[in-house]
Amino acid sequence: MDFERRSRRQREPNLTALVDIILMLVIFFMLSTSFIISESMELSLPGGKASASVVDALRIQIAPEGTLVVDQRPMQRTELGQVLVERLGNNPDIKIAIFTTPGVSVQQLVSILDEVYLSGGRNVQVDKIEYH
Repeated sequence: MDFERRSRRQREPNLTALVDIILMLVIFFMLSTSFIISESMELSLPGGKASASVVDALRIQIAPEGTLVVDQRPMQRTELGQVLVERLGNNPDIKIAIFTTPGVSVQQLVSILDEVYLSGGRNVQVDKIEYH
């Protein structure tokens, strides 16, 4: 007996469901992604040696115990915001020099930088003071 061979039809997969799923995934990722606009401040980091004194700048010295000396006037961190707003009100581009002493933590420095930024300061230089 001689049987006739029938040609098989190749089935193509139905891609409609796959396209729907991909579209849903794209929509999900677009809606769940947050676009963060980062605000930043120009910062001059210290070099190898302590630089010469900064002329015509608001000088902030941070001590390890948390006290501050702003233009040779000791104060607490709570007073700093008001002083910065007063000084930066007339000239927001005034230079601000922040000096750290040995033992000052990074968190202390960052909190002072935050205070300066929130008060409107943009021109900041960080340096260290070494005692001999």
